[in-house]
Amino acid sequence: MKSVNRKRHTKISPVKAIGFGLIILLLQGCGQDRFYKISNPGNGDIADLAVVIERLEVNRYIIGTSTNVPVVVRDKTGELLPSQCDDIDGDGRWDELAFLVNIKAGETKKVSFDITDTLPAFPARTNIRFGRMEYPFEEVTGDLRLKTNDTKYSAPVYQMEGPAWENDIIAFRNYYDARNGIDIFGKRTAEMVLDSVGVNGRDYHTLAGWGMDNLKVGNSLGAGAIAIGIGDSLYRVGPCEEGRYRFICEGPVRAVFELIYEGVPAGDRSYNLKHQVSIYAGDLFYRSKVWVENLQGDEELVTGIVNLHNVSSESFNEGSMNILYSLGNQGISGEVLGMGILLPAGQFKRFWEAPLSGNGIVNTHLVSLELKKDIPAEYYFLAAWEMYDPQVQDKDYFIQMLKSAAEKIGLE
Repeated sequence: MKSVNRKRHTKISPVKAIGFGLIILLLQGCGQDRFYKISNPGNGDIADLAVVIERLEVNRYIIGTSTNVPVVVRDKTGELLPSQCDDIDGDGRWDELAFLVNIKAGETKKVSFDITDTLPAFPARTNIRFGRMEYPFEEVTGDLRLKTNDTKYSAPVYQMEGPAWENDIIAFRNYYDARNGIDIFGKRTAEMVLDSVGVNGRDYHTLAGWGMDNLKVGNSLGAGAIAIGIGDSLYRVGPCEEGRYRFICEGPVRAVFELIYEGVPAGDRSYNLKHQVSIYAGDLFYRSKVWVENLQGDEELVTGIVNLHNVSSESFNEGSMNILYSLGNQGISGEVLGMGILLPAGQFKRFWEAPLSGNGIVNTHLVSLELKKDIPAEYYFLAAWEMYDPQVQDKDYFIQMLKSAAEKIGLE
């Protein structure tokens, strides 16, 4: 059951989801020419390209209004494109317009913006679910992160043990406790399924028509959980004085939420962090932005890929992205699962391996990113499951998935 205040729509990052060498050119809003122009100079077609535009920029292309009314997007034929108006900062006014467009190699498209009283009901292609385990399965809004690191305490409280997010291809979840791990739910359907997963006796560890939990995390960083690195020491981001969750938006284009941590201990230091997580329609990956306060200059943000099955990792560069990946029989039932982390080359620091045993973070292919004051560290975690796409068993095919994702992200 969705609560009313979950239906506020929101933003994320401006014009950064334009990939594959995509160049967005703004036509000057003069005379009768008030179109937003999108060009693809690359060699490949792109489906579900997400374009995100600031509200003030959108207003330049709408005659006669600068108010906070929602807008829709139309192509040159007048057909509506899937879109949403998102309030990222929670002030009751939408900040960004996000829409999807399919664009062929070498093609240029023009779109227009129109104000509307009623937003169209586009098919849902993203979803966030953070619900309680007991009837009536209400959405969680104000709960503080649990201090425990034991499933037997968190599982009876929260459906899926914490917030989960999905699109029409893949799903993930976060343990809302001191473990703060991130897990993968492999999907076999394009439908939004998380609202009913794990309630009324449904066991998500058993393969169902929709899919299943297909990853074991243990004491690793799982599917892109985070830590702070200082010298040779790693400090998991999870234990904290206070941890909170903030829903931002969900809709036909994207879903966004934030995990906030205050007083994260790291040796004799303490940090405040904000981890913004988003997932866009049609992507194999989720997106992360992490801000860290109280930096002293020698820290790095660390994330990684679980390695509980002795599956080696490999790395390569694609355009402006550094990529770390593993591929093998590492699904929870031995099925082939490919996982990859993509990050901007300008933020990349190093790849290395966590120990195989010990009291801290173990069994993880690690990667670190540079941390700077007021600038988010950004990375993208991709997963591909043979039960969804049997071709992922082929290494060349999976590498091409990673390359296509890097091209689509298109970050500089």
